[in-house]
Amino acid sequence: MLTLYTYDNQRPAESEIKNLIIKERSYTYLTATMAIATQREKDGLIPAEQVFQDDEGKDRKKALFADVLREWTKREYLLAPRGEAKTMLFRAMDEVSKDDISLRNLLRHDFMSWSRLLYDLAAQGIDLRIEELSKIKKDQLVNPKIEDYLKEIQKTFYDNLRRENKKIFEQAIREYLTNNQITTDIVIMEGFTFLTDLQKWFIEQCEKQGKEVFFLAPYNDNQKQAYQIIRNTYDFVWAGRISIETSKLSTKEDIKYIQNNLFADSEPQIFPEQVENVSLRQFVNRDRELQGCLEQIEKWFSEGLYQPEEIVIVTRRAKEFNDRFQDYLSMKPLEFTDENGNKHLVTLPNNPRLLLLTPVGRFILNLYQLWHEEGFLLESNEFESIIASGWLGASIQDSTSLFRAAKNQYFTACKTKDEWIEKLEQLERYSEETDDVRLPTKLIDSETVRNWNKVVEMLYSVCYRLFSNKKSPVAEHIEKLQEQLNEMLPEDIRKSEKEVLEKIREVFDELSNYYSIDLTTTEFGDALHAITRGENDNEDEEEQEKSDVKSHNLRIVIPETLDGIQFKAVIYVGCDNVHSPVLYPEPWPFYKDGRREHLYKERYMFMTVVKSVQENLVISYSQKDGDHSFQPSTYFQEIERVLGTKREKKALLDTLDISKAPEDIKQSKVRSARRKEYSLSEIAHYGLCPLRYRLEMLHPEVRMYRNEWQLEIYAQGVWLNRIFSLIERNKEEKPYSLPTSQFLMKYMQSSKEGMLRLFPAFGSITWHSIENQVKNQIKYFEDWTKNYFKGVKKGKKESFRVMLSGTNEERTVKISLDVPFIADRTKIQSPIINYLQTEEWLLPGSNKDEKSGNGADEDIDIEGVSLFPTQKRAVDWWRDTINSYYMVEVEKKSGTHWYIKKLEKHYSGVKEKIVHWINNIESSNFPKNTGDHCKSCPVRLECLGITVAKEDFTE
Repeated sequence: MLTLYTYDNQRPAESEIKNLIIKERSYTYLTATMAIATQREKDGLIPAEQVFQDDEGKDRKKALFADVLREWTKREYLLAPRGEAKTMLFRAMDEVSKDDISLRNLLRHDFMSWSRLLYDLAAQGIDLRIEELSKIKKDQLVNPKIEDYLKEIQKTFYDNLRRENKKIFEQAIREYLTNNQITTDIVIMEGFTFLTDLQKWFIEQCEKQGKEVFFLAPYNDNQKQAYQIIRNTYDFVWAGRISIETSKLSTKEDIKYIQNNLFADSEPQIFPEQVENVSLRQFVNRDRELQGCLEQIEKWFSEGLYQPEEIVIVTRRAKEFNDRFQDYLSMKPLEFTDENGNKHLVTLPNNPRLLLLTPVGRFILNLYQLWHEEGFLLESNEFESIIASGWLGASIQDSTSLFRAAKNQYFTACKTKDEWIEKLEQLERYSEETDDVRLPTKLIDSETVRNWNKVVEMLYSVCYRLFSNKKSPVAEHIEKLQEQLNEMLPEDIRKSEKEVLEKIREVFDELSNYYSIDLTTTEFGDALHAITRGENDNEDEEEQEKSDVKSHNLRIVIPETLDGIQFKAVIYVGCDNVHSPVLYPEPWPFYKDGRREHLYKERYMFMTVVKSVQENLVISYSQKDGDHSFQPSTYFQEIERVLGTKREKKALLDTLDISKAPEDIKQSKVRSARRKEYSLSEIAHYGLCPLRYRLEMLHPEVRMYRNEWQLEIYAQGVWLNRIFSLIERNKEEKPYSLPTSQFLMKYMQSSKEGMLRLFPAFGSITWHSIENQVKNQIKYFEDWTKNYFKGVKKGKKESFRVMLSGTNEERTVKISLDVPFIADRTKIQSPIINYLQTEEWLLPGSNKDEKSGNGADEDIDIEGVSLFPTQKRAVDWWRDTINSYYMVEVEKKSGTHWYIKKLEKHYSGVKEKIVHWINNIESSNFPKNTGDHCKSCPVRLECLGITVAKEDFTE
């Protein structure tokens, strides 16, 4: 007999359950989440028959559905822990793929999907060794070929388990319940929003054994839209549903109103009173949103309203936010005062195994990815992760930014030890060979190169000693790993990294409990990776709930684990159109359209958050997170509508707490940053974006072109520069002996070897593209010189002065122009600025106006600074200034020709512009001018980390 009890407010009290359902009969109590299990244990509802021993031999009551059934199964079967099962699945995949490397890599890449698929088939009782897939399932396959692989993988997987005399839980529990009776009179199942295949089968078995099964689930007849998933889940028992009256969820009128009227069947009236306990907030970016969340909690603590255990942070994807919250708590610790007046630091619950995901822990994980069947293979990203970890000491860790900058120029093609050593020796030998100031390798000294060389040698040596194809017990692998790690430990390791290392040793002890089978070194590495992640967010959340949550812990949960639990204060972060509702995951390999059910579930999950609140609810979203933009969730907007309230728009300026500023601020005179000399290029950069100028002055390393596509364009300019350099040095060969293009291409070929040496990370396809672009520029140069090209002369450092008028003085400032080469033409000598343009601007800009799209030439005003609206305007002004200087000051040309008149006019207005910009520089005025030019700007990443676009301040 099956009976459903529903309630529309709080969960039924233990007395109601005992009187209505138990009635002094023996019972089994099963819950959907660990949170409900913990609460019902406190309520005294978990019977003595559900006391089991944990891994440490201590008695512990269990009520979580999988935990209880697993304990039953252990009575007769030896279960393979999830870690061992994963190892055996890896072995099965390797056996099935055999010598087909591409198939092996494909299967391993989709490992989690295959793993879930095998567990699902076991839960459904489908054994392809003895039966075929049903026609319905065959029709649902996204690719018929998958069935063949599935049969082979499942057979080999089960054979591997059988050799160890083990079974997976889903397989074993079906056998156990088929052959054994449930010993209690009744079964109570609480909090199951939906039922898995195994849970449905379990209910069928209970019916067959004549057991009464009682379900407890929330439902409100006036909010069918919100509870449709519950209605669908319990459709098989809905006709006999019994409704229970329970205590109200909240006493706060506005919270109570949305708990009873959100997603209501009939159109609700707008909440008629003042909204006091619900806050809807919009932030300009994700970082500001998370900071705002912690600031709200800090405010509650300072007012003495709540303790950490009375607050919960909810997010649809906890993994996405946990590390960022941890970082903010590290940078700005939160304190609270307990009931005895003692102060404590707030922390997040810490699972030791997740320490392997810290930079220090990733060093260990990376070690086991370096040795392959082909031998030692080290990717540039792995090398970067290793030196950034801090395990190898502070001095090597501090060189990470240098490696990251030089990676795309020198190291992305490196894999073997010999390739790494060759490129590092080449870098040390040739780094001083170039004068190209925007190449990242200009920043790297010999000591840094030698340190990197030592790292490669050390990694090779460690991996060589660690790796073996022989299978050994996990304890031996751990002992060998710890021995190697202790040998590597440097003297200058930072204290924080050392503390993490000590805690990671706990993970090794835990790993010994997960595996009883012998593993190869590669399998041990896979095992380390496996324990850092659950099958999904729910599994990770259950792990957190199983661990001891301290009174000073601030919990971050997903709605699934919040279902049926209440907190005084709830903050829901990331309530945007991407995270709530979360995007529908396409099912694989059996396709079934579950979009409608998915939306039902997502709506209920949001309702779960609303129902969990007793006193204060804060819901927030951010407009941006990195390059991603977001809109408010439709659920966010629905609460806005039902309450008739407006969201709070939190701008970046809200981070300033003006109330904390002193009333009397002593005025101090700011000392202006006065210089005697500027280059024309940096002045022009200021004229386009003052913030770029400032960042390049503050952080010289950010001047370097570090992205692969930036380096490919820059390489074109460097190659042209080398061509002209060779021509200038080889003065005896006259260019008119050959057509201009042929003459330049001859030098292009002779300089090619040096270019390959300068950019060793580039592949053949990249070089083919670069070579074609350089040839096009040579053709352009031929057209520009119009067959009057006589040769190349070395340029001189030129300069002119501008007059600055201050309050007490007038002074001159030198503006320098350093053009490397001059084209000697029959009638005129012209500066060659192709390379210089690539070096300073990378791209010349487009004709389309970046802001309005109308090709406007007018300067724009930002915070009192007159700036170029586009990169093209800035580059044109910079180029015309160089050409006009040479025409007017060097060549002393004048006349009626339109081009000369244009340059004369341009030059007459140059100094006024420069004076305006220098005055603003010396007044420390550095606004940001956003536009399409930001895409090619070398300081783009630093800019995104330091400031935001001007329009982000506008509310």
